[in-house]
Amino acid sequence: MIHFDQFSWRFGSAGTWALRDVSLRIDRGEFVAVAGPSGSGKTTLAQAMCGLLIGRQAGDARGNVQVGDHDVAAAPLHQVAQSIGLVQQNPETHFATLAVDDEIAFGMENRCVDPDQIHRRSAEAMQLLSITHLRDRSLPTLSGGEKQRVAIASIVAGDPDVLVLDEPTASLDPQASRDLFHSLADLCRRTGLTVVIIEHKLAHLLPLNPRLIRLEGSRVAADTLDATVYAPDPLRPTDANAAHGLGATAGPVPTSGDPVVDMSRVSVALGDRTVLDDVSLRVWPGEMVAMLGPNGGGKTTLLHSLMGLVPLAGGSIRVCGVAVSPNTVSRLAEQVGLVFQNADHQLFADTVWHETLFAVRNLKRLDAGIEKEAARLLDRAGLSPREADHPYRLSWGEKRRLNLISAILHRPRLLLLDEPFAGQDWENVAFLLDVLRRWLSGGPADRPDDTPNSAEQNQPHGACLMVTHDPRIVLRSCTRVLFVSDGQVTLDAPVPEAFNRLRQAGHDAYAPPERVCASGSGQQPQPRGE
Repeated sequence: MIHFDQFSWRFGSAGTWALRDVSLRIDRGEFVAVAGPSGSGKTTLAQAMCGLLIGRQAGDARGNVQVGDHDVAAAPLHQVAQSIGLVQQNPETHFATLAVDDEIAFGMENRCVDPDQIHRRSAEAMQLLSITHLRDRSLPTLSGGEKQRVAIASIVAGDPDVLVLDEPTASLDPQASRDLFHSLADLCRRTGLTVVIIEHKLAHLLPLNPRLIRLEGSRVAADTLDATVYAPDPLRPTDANAAHGLGATAGPVPTSGDPVVDMSRVSVALGDRTVLDDVSLRVWPGEMVAMLGPNGGGKTTLLHSLMGLVPLAGGSIRVCGVAVSPNTVSRLAEQVGLVFQNADHQLFADTVWHETLFAVRNLKRLDAGIEKEAARLLDRAGLSPREADHPYRLSWGEKRRLNLISAILHRPRLLLLDEPFAGQDWENVAFLLDVLRRWLSGGPADRPDDTPNSAEQNQPHGACLMVTHDPRIVLRSCTRVLFVSDGQVTLDAPVPEAFNRLRQAGHDAYAPPERVCASGSGQQPQPRGE
């Protein structure tokens, strides 16, 4: 079905090859997982097989790629697109309409599919992705995870021979991720659909016995059916992880002094929908609080309400001692760092370097020390060679790292992070957690290893509220878990207790495997700072 013959690709302005000497054969009906570190060529591989490189982007190519009967370099793109469908990392890049049902039907309408077929396929795709209840919703009102499921449904409904998904679970809650993978595996068995999934999070994929392709250094490093190749858990305690502050659940934080966040009976309504319903919450200095819960449950709205970005229907909020309202957003920006769910929504400058310093420059806090800190962070994030590039030329994962660096340099007292680990391999997860740990401890987000630790730097500087869908990250970095569902905080507990209660309530997809919990139990929290 897909044949790469010694294929190499180099983007026009790049000095290195994004893919080198790739030879692969993927048969009809195969269920394939593609993994590998950030920058190894996974997204480029997806673009190559979908005909989006040769003749469509500036660059150099060697070898060839064939999908079905089509040489993707020679066939018109619309012909290739009828055989192979691509779900990209950012679901909003897919959308051409304003409503869910219109979006799912859009591609079929353009191909003049019979209206009865359009209705049938649309209904089947929505049922497969569990979004039938969203049929009449406007796309801008959906959560990030809901948008991702709509994007997948719009491609599935087109009935391609091959379905390629580039990190399809980045914004999906754990239960939705598990359900999606099981549904796709079932489609392979029942219909002969070929499925290629590019994914960092393999926990829900490996039990389905996919063929595993691993890229490293732009080459195919492994191609196997043996899941043990990927069995080691990168977040289990090891000496290497300990150096990054990983490997143990963070200890409890004393609740003394004034809270950084104080929400009292907050309600938010968007149109005729109640998105938050009577939410009360306090967050204290030194806390790293994880927010888990199903897509559309209200997590993002809760974060936005803390910045005054959505009007309250009831209740009150104080952040860093400031009463929150739509009139206090600019004042709060001095003490709060916010990373949106969609990386593209907070890119403002024309180079990566200017974007890094955008917030701190606008807050008039830029000095030589912060410039040095920014340079070190970009280097550790692997972005130093891209400083002169436009931020939109970065990969999704690179944009997420840039977002966090820009948001943290002015040393806010509160960080609001909406899925900051999307698109990250485990090395970059460790880097981001280390940056957060240093910031939380009161020291610079990055500093030379020989910088002494002062007593002041060991004092908690602020607090963090983080939406994430990876429970292993929560286990290794957070002090507390909130479970947000149907607009309410239905659970608020320390990490180990929260995971136990989630399992008891039947939400085991939101908890890490018990072997991972056991490996982290009894460990002492890592010291703040080096």
